[in-house]
Amino acid sequence: MTEQINEEAVRLKRLEDIKSAGVEAYPARSVERVPLLQARQSLEGTKVKVAGRLVSKREMGKLCFSHFKDFSDKLQVAFSEKELGKEAYKFFVKNYDLGDFVWVEGEMFTTHKGETSVLVKKYQLLSKALLPLPEKFHGLADVEMRYRQRYLDLIANDESLQIANLRSLLVKELRNFFDARGFFEVETPMLQTLYGGANARPFITHHHALNIPLYLRIAPELYLKRLVVGGFEKVYEVAKCFRNEGMDHNHNPEFSQIEFYWAYADYCDLMDLMEELLPHLLKAVGLPLKLKVGEDEVNFKAPYPRLTMRELIKQYLKFDLEDYPSQKEMLAKAKELKIEGVDKNTGRGKLIDEIYKAHVRPQIKNPVFMIDHPVELSPLAKKKAEDPRYVERMQLVCAGGNELCNGFSELNDPLDQEDRFKEQERLGLAGDVESMPYDEDYVTALKHGLPPTAGLGMGIDRLVKLFTNSQNLKEVILFPTLKPEK
Repeated sequence: MTEQINEEAVRLKRLEDIKSAGVEAYPARSVERVPLLQARQSLEGTKVKVAGRLVSKREMGKLCFSHFKDFSDKLQVAFSEKELGKEAYKFFVKNYDLGDFVWVEGEMFTTHKGETSVLVKKYQLLSKALLPLPEKFHGLADVEMRYRQRYLDLIANDESLQIANLRSLLVKELRNFFDARGFFEVETPMLQTLYGGANARPFITHHHALNIPLYLRIAPELYLKRLVVGGFEKVYEVAKCFRNEGMDHNHNPEFSQIEFYWAYADYCDLMDLMEELLPHLLKAVGLPLKLKVGEDEVNFKAPYPRLTMRELIKQYLKFDLEDYPSQKEMLAKAKELKIEGVDKNTGRGKLIDEIYKAHVRPQIKNPVFMIDHPVELSPLAKKKAEDPRYVERMQLVCAGGNELCNGFSELNDPLDQEDRFKEQERLGLAGDVESMPYDEDYVTALKHGLPPTAGLGMGIDRLVKLFTNSQNLKEVILFPTLKPEK
């Protein structure tokens, strides 16, 4: 810290010298420039105007080789006393620091070592940096600092910039994919008078003018389905969502997802679409179908197996759920498997889910559609006609338990939905902080008629994490939620 303070003092002195020389350190006017990559591709002798952050500076007598960096590339820039004159050359060498933004006009040439460069004829300071670049631009390794000061991370670590670039491209391609298939992009409220659409604890705030509590949305689902009631047959939203829950390498309280609803479709159609979407996205961002994830290779070539919870548990744990038909029997089995946080009040469906999450999900490597969840886990999904204990629901799981998406055939029976909301209310009164409240208006909407509909949500953060083989969700969120520094 002392070293940084001293460095800042030196730079402030240089700033004074620059201003004393009549040079504007933060000029307001824009400059004419081309991206560094475009300049690099220019023929030798071409006159160019470029600008960027000064990231290296090596003085060799009357010649100073530097590097500029912009979003497109990094390029060598040569300052010569012969070209600039003695005073202008010395002024640059003495007063310009790493981190400064600089504009130059010059001529493209190739050095004796074969490096494409700009020979500077004129230069101008665009912005004076008063603090040094991290570790003199050798890199930023401190993970905590990388997350807290993402701007430094992006400057110092090209990998972080590449992840951000891939994420942007991925979101663009998601939009292109759904737009091309006739889906309409819409926006629904982030501030809601009643939360819903998922089992999660909400963030609560207060609107002073209306004197009412408001909730940050946990999912856009119920609003999107209201739009289907209203006549939209295909809708999607790239949505920010918020869940007041724990944080780990796979969870952040604020996250991004794409959620869509498709009239006259069911959960089988969703699975077909996902088998089309994932290979498309990988190709669009320049990645192969076989991805390195951790120490494993995950193959995204479709089709993907479609297995029930019962089948997966039988495959990995060698017992049949139907041998434990009651809550009491399933609880005993859960305790045998050392499942934590369950008791006599935990429903049979929840017990099955906890067993699956603890012992099955982590073992799944290649993509698998896990289908047909217990009804109590899915208050918004349609029951299976052949076995109403379960619902028409799917989750795409891969790479050690990564859940890429969740979708189902939507419950469109208003009376059944009303009963399930009441059951959620009962669970809430019993202490379940993630249960959904009763949404009377949504039930009213269903009473006006929701056509057969399927819907799906897919986490964008998790998808980027998977595609970039990142170990922590914080790597792919530019500004993750962090505990304040003391």
